[in-house]
Amino acid sequence: MPPAPGKFCWRIGPTPAKLAEMSLRFAILGLLTAGELSGYEIARRFEQSVGYFWHARAQQIYPELARLESEGLVAGRAVPQVGKPDKRVYTITARGLAHLADWVLTPSPLTLTKDEFLVKVWSYGLVEPQRAIEALATHRRQQEERLAAYRAIEAAFEGADPAAVPTAFLGPYLTLRAGIQFIEAFLAWADEAERILRARAASRPAP
Repeated sequence: MPPAPGKFCWRIGPTPAKLAEMSLRFAILGLLTAGELSGYEIARRFEQSVGYFWHARAQQIYPELARLESEGLVAGRAVPQVGKPDKRVYTITARGLAHLADWVLTPSPLTLTKDEFLVKVWSYGLVEPQRAIEALATHRRQQEERLAAYRAIEAAFEGADPAAVPTAFLGPYLTLRAGIQFIEAFLAWADEAERILRARAASRPAP
């Protein structure tokens, strides 16, 4: 029989925390396909690429690298530095590449979105329409700034000609296009939301 309300519920598949842990390790493996990198370099590249759609702190990356090395998915070596402690650099192993390729083709569960902005939009009916329009405009500007950053990255891909994108950069290019189209869809929705809010403001009786 089903569990009583408020008691507990069954979860099928990995928990969100486990999914996050799994995705982080594969993001690291993906970054290492570009070549040998130190933990610091991985963290920097993560922030400038994968970090746009999968957030992780540097403190999470180093323990995961250690686990990947212990499992034989990456190989690490110490590099001497003058006047500094040795740094450790990592490369993906053949086993790591096979592990990554298998994961890439594994179906992903639908993402459960947590978006504070949409939670606020949910309650726009509680505030004056003009105030809601102003709040919407603030979020729109943030999205437009990110879109401009994405467009600048896109321009580096051989003039954004998909046929000219090297195979090694095909995945990053496709995720970039997903980000661009996601924001474009948001901006189209924001236009619609603003029209609805302005119409609602115009129909309100004067105080």
